Amino acid sequence: MDLHSCLNSYFLLLLLCLLNITTINSTKPLEQETVLFGGNFPAFYVIGDSLVDSGNNNHLTTMVKSNFPPYGSDFEGGKATGRFSNGKTIADYIAIYYGLPLVPAYLGLSQEEKNSISTGINYASAGCGILPQTGRQIGTCLSLSVQVDMFQETITNNLKKNFKKSELREHLAESLFMIAIGVNDYTFLFNETTDANEFANKLLHDYLLQIERLHKLGARKFFINNIKPLGCYPNVVAKTVPRGSCNDALNFAVSIFNTKLRKSLSRMTQKFIKTSFLYSDYYNYMLGLRGPSSNQVGSSLLNVTSPCCPNVYDGGQLTSCKPGSIACKAPDTHIFFDPFHPTQLANYMYAIACFHERSICHVILED
Repeated sequence: MDLHSCLNSYFLLLLLCLLNITTINSTKPLEQETVLFGGNFPAFYVIGDSLVDSGNNNHLTTMVKSNFPPYGSDFEGGKATGRFSNGKTIADYIAIYYGLPLVPAYLGLSQEEKNSISTGINYASAGCGILPQTGRQIGTCLSLSVQVDMFQETITNNLKKNFKKSELREHLAESLFMIAIGVNDYTFLFNETTDANEFANKLLHDYLLQIERLHKLGARKFFINNIKPLGCYPNVVAKTVPRGSCNDALNFAVSIFNTKLRKSLSRMTQKFIKTSFLYSDYYNYMLGLRGPSSNQVGSSLLNVTSPCCPNVYDGGQLTSCKPGSIACKAPDTHIFFDPFHPTQLANYMYAIACFHERSICHVILED
């Protein structure tokens, strides 16, 4: 074994010991002092894209699916549920932290199940975005507005059967609403000729409209996840020079939206009484995993540039994790499970940074 391999093994052993890796597959809440953002939520409603999709795309006519091995190899029972990882997503770890069940996919529920569930539903759809046209190139898509439509249907068709009017108002006001969407708008609709500021303004306008819709429907507690640094993901860095370095221009465009979003949420705390926002800086979390410099190739002892699946990745447009793809033997040595999505380890480390270290998740206060 060469020096690099020895260092990798030592680093991973140390990392896993520090994180108490056995809890990765646990469904028990992480230990904490005062619960971040209060807790005691009766339900958790998830809106977003593939980062948090728990299986909605299984039921759509789309090329973007993950309901096959090697996805889910480290999930409960080794089952591929439609989550775009080898295991749990960040939405799963948020549910665990707050002592709630893992949130089921809306399209996978029967009418009877929809009527009986009161602890939350996941509406997220991989490949989709803030804008209605995003993701249509790959099939049927549940855009941000469509997901909010589905939540409205849940209230009308299901929750109103379980709660009296006053009880329903309290249930919605005390529930946690997660929104994690927007990167696919940049993937499909943004290019070198696009004005980054105008594009961010357009996205933000539509994004805030949907927050206002949720507020009118009764939502009061929001968990807002900003957009990831797309320019550092394997499908992008495979084409950069030197290979593995981030696309700074693309990351800068994304950061413009993130900055505008953060400022807008501060204003919304003034506009909406008794409404709270927890802002999750997923962008800088993922950048931090690369090491001291976002453009320092191989700055981490974990593999931060290549996916675990497929094990051999050439960066081709059609090269991805498919049925029959051979994955790496140790996903915990990688940040990315496939060219677009993190491993369970990266998602677990996110939960540590958000809830234990509290370095990337903050409750937004008025300006």
